[in-house]
Amino acid sequence: MELRQLEYFCRIADTGSIHEAARRLNLSQPPLSYQLRQLEEELGVRLFERGSRGVALTEAGKLLYARAESLLDYARSTRQEVSEAGRRRVLRLGVTSSTAGLLVPEIARFLARCPEVSFQLRDGASYTLLQYVLDGIIDLSVARTPLNLENVDSLPLGREPMLAVSAPSAPLPGEGPIRLEALLGRPLILYRRYEELVMAAFRRRDLAPDILCVCDDARTAIPWVEAGLAAAVFPRSMQGQCAGLSVRLLSEPELETETVLIWKKGGRLSPAAQDFLALCREGA
Repeated sequence: MELRQLEYFCRIADTGSIHEAARRLNLSQPPLSYQLRQLEEELGVRLFERGSRGVALTEAGKLLYARAESLLDYARSTRQEVSEAGRRRVLRLGVTSSTAGLLVPEIARFLARCPEVSFQLRDGASYTLLQYVLDGIIDLSVARTPLNLENVDSLPLGREPMLAVSAPSAPLPGEGPIRLEALLGRPLILYRRYEELVMAAFRRRDLAPDILCVCDDARTAIPWVEAGLAAAVFPRSMQGQCAGLSVRLLSEPELETETVLIWKKGGRLSPAAQDFLALCREGA
């Protein structure tokens, strides 16, 4: 397989059309079709089902698409890093939507020491970033438990509780930290990443919450809360994104999560990553 073939394959998958992919790649259709046939013959599988409305990925094609995107990302980041060698060092970091601000103080300290470093930042779910670390696409990533850390080394950055967030028009009762019982009787939105963690805490107390929605990104839930459709449960690091909402701490010890900095076990870190990790260890 060649990187060029993978690029062509991904564009066909993105557009669902060989004709449209050829147009976007500034190619004529026959050479693109030829490259696709070559790739399928090399792999010994059909990557697309052809139909009157275009093409759709087969199961083999879906698997290749997931891997090809990672390979192309790695090739692009490597190309940039090599081109900048001798001018600026590059540090490749990953952050989740709820941890984006956690490393900012360390990054500021790092830049004061190493002003020649530039950054490639990737954001995604902890599981996605873990795979990026294992695939070598990024050097280091912030992640949050629960997460399988068997194949990575990690540096604890801290623990944090969960928050209950509601619209100002429907504030939670009382003052100060609350228990899960206070969430009963109102619709709830849960961040899928912590759905099982939160639901297990409810089950241990023999409580049956009203779950209106489960979402993939905590930021998606904020407009729902603002509109008064439901209350939500978020990690405390999301508090800065909840301006104008009613925010209460959940005083349930088992809902605490640990934030960690991870890197591939046995992997070789770039000099910039080694320096950044050393700085983070100083403050740990």
